[in-house]
Amino acid sequence: MGKLCVHNGTVISDTIVHNGAVVVEEGRIAYVGHSSGVSEDMRSGEVVDAKGAWIFPGFLDVHIHGAAGHDFMEGDQQSLAAVARHLAQYGVAGFLPSTVTASPAKTRRACELVAGFQQVDGAEVLGIHLEGPYINESKKGAQYGGEIRRADLDELAVLHEMLGDQLRLVTLAPEVPGGLQAVDWLAERGITTSVGHSDASFEETMAGFARGVTHVTHTFNGMRGLHHRDPGVVGAALAASTVFAEIIADGVHVHPGAIQVLLRAKGVDWVVLVTDAVQAQGLSDGQYILGDQPIFVKNGEARLEAGNLAGSTLNMLQAVRNMVDFGLVSLKEAVQMASLNAARTLGLKGRGWIRQGYQGDLVVVSPQWVVQRNYVAGRLIYIKEG
Repeated sequence: MGKLCVHNGTVISDTIVHNGAVVVEEGRIAYVGHSSGVSEDMRSGEVVDAKGAWIFPGFLDVHIHGAAGHDFMEGDQQSLAAVARHLAQYGVAGFLPSTVTASPAKTRRACELVAGFQQVDGAEVLGIHLEGPYINESKKGAQYGGEIRRADLDELAVLHEMLGDQLRLVTLAPEVPGGLQAVDWLAERGITTSVGHSDASFEETMAGFARGVTHVTHTFNGMRGLHHRDPGVVGAALAASTVFAEIIADGVHVHPGAIQVLLRAKGVDWVVLVTDAVQAQGLSDGQYILGDQPIFVKNGEARLEAGNLAGSTLNMLQAVRNMVDFGLVSLKEAVQMASLNAARTLGLKGRGWIRQGYQGDLVVVSPQWVVQRNYVAGRLIYIKEG
């Protein structure tokens, strides 16, 4: 692994550097600053002229179910590899394939897929996100109700033995039988635990936070909402200052005004952009699947036949752009929510930002919001042709 120098761009880092440069050596960022500060030695490897484009840190999507015609519950290595390649064009450096509520056998198969995945190219598979099956039937949304079950430590132990530290994130409802015991078990092992698809009261949710829940899955969606006499999961998420909150910024799942409330309550540092994308990401309207259920995409919105929202067709680059276009945050803040915050919620140190010593995940994005190049640890995973 050699050197990479990307220069003559606007670097989004701790400060915004115009006519900036980033140098990566042996996979790590060795220099961030003005292009004039790049030495001849730093230019001894691959040199890329960004031509005035933005230089972003690589995005990390911690909640995605599929893309490009593939669903992760298929349990197929070729499908996962195809999604990894597909996501690179949207600036994604790493992602968590996310399950849906399914039978124990299908859940194991999805975990076996990730545990045995041989990375070839494209965005990095960071591990797995178990969304369910330990959720509340009343807030299941597009999750398959037939396989919702009580929290099962034996099942978790089997999956953890298979995955090890690749079991990164688990979404559950703390109020379901065994929920808090599962939170204890996961927290003891350093696994990020999230509240989602939950009808918990404010008090039950706060109890989950006290026991080790540090994350909220697609905030506002699939949970008990905010009422002034019953603050619910949403109220607890807004009140808890050190809990990360996902948001799907597609303009469909959550009104921009509600996102503004979330930002005012929690601050930019605690909000994580996710796509919750399904296999229709990057494809046209039509019929698709999500786990065991058919879903229907019309005008870019994915729903069950009954009308429930069923994930999204959003990509991470569009999510960042939407946050800026909605007038909610600056470009730097939007990028942070798609990269650094995601790394922090998973405990990935030295990743998710353009900072000296961090992993060299860089995305070159034109002023027209088109990804030109995408690098993971200084290795090119995507280049726009033409």
